[in-house]
Amino acid sequence: MEGHGKITAPFIGDRLRGGLTAASSGAVQAFSRRSLRQQLVILVLAATLPLLAASALMFKRLVDNERSADLRSLVVNARTLAALVENEIDTHVAICMTLTRSAALQAGDLAAFSREAAQAIEFVPGSWISLSTPDGQILASTLAPARTDWPRHSAPGVIKRGFETRRPQVGDMIFGNVSKRWTAFVEVPVFRNDTPLYSISISLSPDRFHAMLRKQFTRGELVAIVDRNKNFVARIPDHEARVGTQSSEGWREAMARTAEGSTRNQTVEGDWSVTGYAPTAHGWTAGIALLESDLAVPLRSILWTGLLAAAVLTLLSLGMAGLIARHASKGITDLAANARRLGRAEPIVPHPAPFVEAKTITDALVTARDELERRAGLLSAANLELESKVALRTSELTAEIRRREETETTLRQAQKMDAIGQLTGGIAHDFNNMLTIIMGNLDTVKRRLSSLDSGATLEKPIEAALAGSRSAAKLTHRLLAFSRQQPLEPATLNLNTLVAGLSDMLTRTVGEHTKIETVLGAGLWPVFADANQLENSLLNLVINARDAMPNGGKLTIETGNAYLDEAYAARFGDLKAGQYAVLIVSDTGTGIAANQIDKVFEPFFTTKAIGTGTGLGLAMVHGFVRQSGGHARIYSEMGQGTAVKLYLPRCLKTGEMPAAPRGNAAAVEVPSRAVDGETVLLVEDDGGVLEYSREALEDLGYRVLAADNGEAALELLSRTGRIDLLFTDVVLGGSLSGRQLADEIGKLRPTLPVLFTTGYTRNAIVHGGMLDAGVNLLGKPYTQRELAVKIRTVMTNARSQPTG
Repeated sequence: MEGHGKITAPFIGDRLRGGLTAASSGAVQAFSRRSLRQQLVILVLAATLPLLAASALMFKRLVDNERSADLRSLVVNARTLAALVENEIDTHVAICMTLTRSAALQAGDLAAFSREAAQAIEFVPGSWISLSTPDGQILASTLAPARTDWPRHSAPGVIKRGFETRRPQVGDMIFGNVSKRWTAFVEVPVFRNDTPLYSISISLSPDRFHAMLRKQFTRGELVAIVDRNKNFVARIPDHEARVGTQSSEGWREAMARTAEGSTRNQTVEGDWSVTGYAPTAHGWTAGIALLESDLAVPLRSILWTGLLAAAVLTLLSLGMAGLIARHASKGITDLAANARRLGRAEPIVPHPAPFVEAKTITDALVTARDELERRAGLLSAANLELESKVALRTSELTAEIRRREETETTLRQAQKMDAIGQLTGGIAHDFNNMLTIIMGNLDTVKRRLSSLDSGATLEKPIEAALAGSRSAAKLTHRLLAFSRQQPLEPATLNLNTLVAGLSDMLTRTVGEHTKIETVLGAGLWPVFADANQLENSLLNLVINARDAMPNGGKLTIETGNAYLDEAYAARFGDLKAGQYAVLIVSDTGTGIAANQIDKVFEPFFTTKAIGTGTGLGLAMVHGFVRQSGGHARIYSEMGQGTAVKLYLPRCLKTGEMPAAPRGNAAAVEVPSRAVDGETVLLVEDDGGVLEYSREALEDLGYRVLAADNGEAALELLSRTGRIDLLFTDVVLGGSLSGRQLADEIGKLRPTLPVLFTTGYTRNAIVHGGMLDAGVNLLGKPYTQRELAVKIRTVMTNARSQPTG
């Protein structure tokens, strides 16, 4: 407050004199000689003219902004349209990709493929599907299914590009040889063993794109889709007249400069327009345009409205200036006198303020100053709180990123193992057919040589060959188990009962230097699993544990109940949270290195010495557990030991007692023979397997009717009276699979028992990894003994079933 008191009158006078000196030009002197009324009028005019000029500039800026906004909006809408076009094309690509996996197509059954294609195009009305050779010769088309004299494909270049890139290709507008209309095509190449086989094409109907444009754009825009050659695919307006013709020259030049943007050009009708365009992922371009005549209408309205408002406001300002000048003349004169007195350091005569608003403004500014100081303090506190929250959230995000990385790593591992599983499943199919021929014929030779004098010298190498075949068969079974394609025959089991039943065999397996301890949990939940596969899995784990303890040690087998929560299950992709029974095998062996622990479930990976392990044991265990809906985990420390945990879902079925493990049919010593002239209808498409099976059955006394496909089997059935059993492969050549053949025969002879055989099957008799209810299956490879026992079991069970 003392500082304010030191502002003296001489000091203020010096400041005023300095201001007057700076304003001593002739123009200022002339202005100062005007009256207040005149000065206010001049002030209004001086203020109005710049405002008018600024308004003109603002209007120009508004026009420019409106045009820029329109162009941006057009580009955004063009991107949206491009996305819709991509979605439509991707739908057609997906249909073709689905048809490439058609079994009928791979088998060369064009009639069946045509029926599948006719069903597929129901999802895209107006389109059609054609099948061509790699050189462009059309073989079949949904346009005219009965036609055979097809011309060559209209776009052989697109077919060639598809086989060169091995990817789906989208063509441009052409006039079709078959359809006789403008259209474009999606071409998808089909290979068999890396050899070009067919090209599947699906038409991209311009009418579908036109319907999409009419549905999405209804406000008078000019909308168009063009192909790589800048020809119209669809257009609003004049769609029918413009399809297949060139787009406007200005638009073509703009697209040649940049793939996406906006341009001012003339339409094909000659009207000036602004156009926004964007490319699709398949090389086409989507564009949306507005006529400049339509854009100018709202701007002209804004211009005239602004001019009228400016004129009215100017007149009002001049009138108000006169009133204010007359009202404030006396007060301003008094203020001027006080200002002169202040400049001369004379006492100021108090006068009422000429404007009450001046004091109000001063008070408001003081209040505003205080409020700003208060808010500055609040802002500082808020900044500190915000920094604390940001640090906390950053920590949470870091943890979330780490968890997602772990989940992604687990998912990639699962995807890799699923891909390997697909490969091993395919290998097992053909390998099992070969093994059936080898084992069956060696078994036949052994049986026949046993009655000859020379049999004593041949029996040992033949037995060795059989042993090798059994090892190969065991390998394929492990491959199928890893790939989760092994048909399972599950039953309700109690893990305690299973472990107790195997205790003697496990003790003999590990030897006297290894101590086995079992810890069986009380109140153990039952599980629904294949007993034989579970026994094999436990045996594999015990053998691995034994091998990890070369100098002996302690092996512990535990059972118990566990609950896997949502957080744990989310780390492993398709694992479901819930209740599980767990089987744990742990050892005190050498352990597994940390950099190898993630690989132990991979096929053919082993930590054992070369020649001492196949690398399929844990892979088989992992595949079986996952196929059963369970989960496998391994924990290990170097020098401390390893623990493997198998989680199997709790079986919630009521009214069932835990089943005991099944016996092995191969253990039966004497094959069961035919009685009363029993007849077997044998169906097998592999010639070697067919010959072996027929000979084995005839040696057992059965009358055999053999066929190599379903159609031939139905023909034999129609000409034969007595048939006691259908024995068929699941995968057959021709139009009927083994399951379809059984269904057809079931319509004719409902009580005829059926025995299936297969080396590998996906979904004919197996769903969800489990055999369908009531299905009898003998897996390949098999010996005469296994075949005899299985046939006798199926026939006996069928005769014991009540009829009717």
